[in-house]
Amino acid sequence: MKLRKNTLLTTLPLTLAFGMAFGIGCSSDTGKTGPDADSCRGDKCDDLDIPDSEVADSPCDGIITDESGRGNAKVAGRLNDPLANFVFKTGEDCPTTFQDIMAKLRVNDTEGCPDEESGIATRAVSETAQAAGEATNYRLVTSRRCGGRETHELVFSLFGIRAGASSLPGGVEVMAFDKTAGVFNYYETDGQKVHFFGNSHDMAKGAEGNVRRCAACHTGGGLIMKELDTPWVHWEGHMDTPGAGELIDAHADLGSRATGSEFEGVVKKGNKAWNETRLASLRENSSLKEALRPLFCTVEVNLDNGADFESPVEGGAGGSEMSRIGFDSLLDPQLKGFGSISIDFADYDAAIKANGQNIQGLPGAIDTVFDYVFIERAHADNDYVDKLEAAGIINEEFIKDVLMVDFTRPIFSDDRCDLLEFAPVLASADQNPDSIRKGFLDNLANPAAGTPAAELKNNLLTEGGHDTAINAYTTACTDLGSPALVQNALQITSLNRAIAGNLRVFEFPQTMPTDNLSVAQGSRLSPVDCNVTTAFTAVTAAVTNPEPEPEPEPEPATCAHDVCEEGAALTTSTCPENTCVAQICEADAFCCNNSWDNVCVEQVQTVCMQECS
Repeated sequence: MKLRKNTLLTTLPLTLAFGMAFGIGCSSDTGKTGPDADSCRGDKCDDLDIPDSEVADSPCDGIITDESGRGNAKVAGRLNDPLANFVFKTGEDCPTTFQDIMAKLRVNDTEGCPDEESGIATRAVSETAQAAGEATNYRLVTSRRCGGRETHELVFSLFGIRAGASSLPGGVEVMAFDKTAGVFNYYETDGQKVHFFGNSHDMAKGAEGNVRRCAACHTGGGLIMKELDTPWVHWEGHMDTPGAGELIDAHADLGSRATGSEFEGVVKKGNKAWNETRLASLRENSSLKEALRPLFCTVEVNLDNGADFESPVEGGAGGSEMSRIGFDSLLDPQLKGFGSISIDFADYDAAIKANGQNIQGLPGAIDTVFDYVFIERAHADNDYVDKLEAAGIINEEFIKDVLMVDFTRPIFSDDRCDLLEFAPVLASADQNPDSIRKGFLDNLANPAAGTPAAELKNNLLTEGGHDTAINAYTTACTDLGSPALVQNALQITSLNRAIAGNLRVFEFPQTMPTDNLSVAQGSRLSPVDCNVTTAFTAVTAAVTNPEPEPEPEPEPATCAHDVCEEGAALTTSTCPENTCVAQICEADAFCCNNSWDNVCVEQVQTVCMQECS
């Protein structure tokens, strides 16, 4: 099949992207996480895909290297974000260090920013300074908000800064938002070159060595911040980080001091903007299966914790003692967002000591400054699912029907993610709650009783009723009593930390505690008794498919034109008898959603193995 030029969002992987302070340039050795499917039709091409001969010259030609996989010689002239517009496309020089970029911004990006530090804010992040209680080393997340733009539109990330550093690194990672295209662009400088790793769409294709390297972390295509819930472990907000204020005050390029609580709002706002584009692109250029992936599968995660304020990292009494396990660590917040189960701090303290819990590289530390760090589904994915619902593609009932499959394993559930294989093939115009529900039921057919597939089918055939199973589960967890609940919850938390800790975005071992527990892969809490199990447990009673009401014979549907002719989009609903249309729709959603162009015609031979005379 011939590839087209525009970025075609395809498979968002189960391999995860998780938020760091601002982890744009996580070095990656990983392979591709999705098919390399570029597409360009008519006005669907963006400026990244036009020939170099059609791109305006810039002072950065030959200095910016295209590592998006396209291999363009001219890069800056294609881009339309604040960094490209104010730094890379103007003047006669091409800055390749953080300091020189900031200097050029002060010359060109002056609207609303008359002074040296105007519009600049920096957040210090440290996995060690808070726990050690002394200045150590930091990552810095700096933004420059001028000209009426939003904070998320230009963000820098500096790494490896020691306490009291007299100078800042020249190398910097940058995310800049193109409001016109609705995407983030990813850059890194090393003092000699500027590397362009592509935009948000490109992240779906995954990293190949240094090509699209940022995709190793930014699987969802947007901003990432691990600690996206209060209190912000490793960030400032509920507590000051030793040495952070002095470091920021010493450098004009860092501007004023900001906090994790402030940046949480920045990340959420930026990702909401990108998710609008993300959904539109997935609907137009990809299958329903990929459009629904963030609902069924774990694409990104965040870190949360069970404390309100800091407590001694060496354990023992004092500070904000762990006194409850929140429901959001036991099941998806979309199913039960509020509430918790009370525990005794002594049980928690004894359990983490017995489990050998520790913070690597911090002698004596057995917990983070905010107790009980656990992994949860990312806000970015939840927002995307909300947008699916707002667009009328799915409804709340369908969301809950899906999340209730293996619901005590809200993240890393292969049982739930594998159900995407039953997603129907539907043109974007036909994607609505009724059609999607019917399509899943048709594809599920008659699954074996007690399997995840049977559970989804029974959920789809049952109106509501999920609260009964949820309440039975939380009651069972409460009835276990504090010691047993703590031990069971810590086993699942330990497993999830281990899975997340192996991902590229978790670059620092001090991010989460480790322990000596050995927990089997696939472990979860039983929805029946809240004990640890590796077995999937169905909770919805079996339901028989109701006999459909007889419908009048419809008028025979006819294709608008032959598959060997270019023309309007052909769909399985308008060409129900043509199996070739169904095959091509599955392989290339553009043919069913937009138009049946020359590439679709060529696929009659390559996909359907039929000849066009």
